[in-house]
Amino acid sequence: MNTVPTEFVRLSSDRLKDFTRQAFLEVGTRQDDASLIADLLVQTDLRGVFSHGTQQIDGYTQMMMDQKVNSRPNIQCSETGPTTAVFDGDGGMGHFPSYQAAQFAVQRAKEYGMAGAVTRNHFHFGGAGKYSRMALAEDCIGFATSAHRFTPSPGQSILSASGASPMSFAIPAGQEPPIVIDMGAYIGGSGELSQEQLFQNIPATFFKFIGLGAVAHMLGGFMAGIWMFDPEANSDAWEGANQGAFICAIDISRFRDPDSFKQEVDRHQHNIQRMTPAPGYDQSNLPGTLEYQREQEWAQIGIPISLDHQSTLNRVAEKLDLDLLFSS
Repeated sequence: MNTVPTEFVRLSSDRLKDFTRQAFLEVGTRQDDASLIADLLVQTDLRGVFSHGTQQIDGYTQMMMDQKVNSRPNIQCSETGPTTAVFDGDGGMGHFPSYQAAQFAVQRAKEYGMAGAVTRNHFHFGGAGKYSRMALAEDCIGFATSAHRFTPSPGQSILSASGASPMSFAIPAGQEPPIVIDMGAYIGGSGELSQEQLFQNIPATFFKFIGLGAVAHMLGGFMAGIWMFDPEANSDAWEGANQGAFICAIDISRFRDPDSFKQEVDRHQHNIQRMTPAPGYDQSNLPGTLEYQREQEWAQIGIPISLDHQSTLNRVAEKLDLDLLFSS
């Protein structure tokens, strides 16, 4: 679970974007692609989802330097119908085809009511919420999920069968923050409790997440065609291109007046806010509110960068001969 660090230095989103863009340019990424992935990663940090933000730069750039991920992919779109498409990521980062797929899904949903696309032949696409949220501005509901190639091993516990696949739903509101579920289908050990011990306490939760992970793997994996690019079966495949995604959008106006819908969402949120908070929390909110509040505030005062996060970014700077963001 992502939490706000207790020890940190604030950094403006513009400065962090510029650093991120420069890092990707240094490993051969095109100007437009470097700007896009910088925007997406910093957006993720602004929401406090640090695990999928700029801390990933080190690993992403190293995969490109090691020639495991294509730094200059040519994304190919095959429209299979007026409301469906397949985006081939050409062995690059998943952010590029997934962003295009989300754009396609929203544009076609506005024209036809619903639309969806799959992406394949790419590496990590980051947090799913980046793509589901793209539907909100058009009064659409967005959904995004992804999966990577993995083969369940005989003898391994079924408690790990979800594959930790990410998924996100985004639902627009009126004056209140949008409702956004942005999560991984995984329950890990917590503190002193192992997965097995957690299972003894909450077995139903594990079974639900195993099911959610399976659905994500079917949609963002098998339907996307991720096994078509297994290097063992395809000698031309990039080693890191082990992931795919499914992204769709639904136009609310095809079912009812969007403004009335959003007013009811607001009213529901107001009722939720009057409920007793969960133990250890001082507010009652639906998913998405906390990320929305952080994004609004941190865009003004800067993103809190933890000590480990600072070390990661400085390591990237040293590796790529960029100016250090933080003093030692």
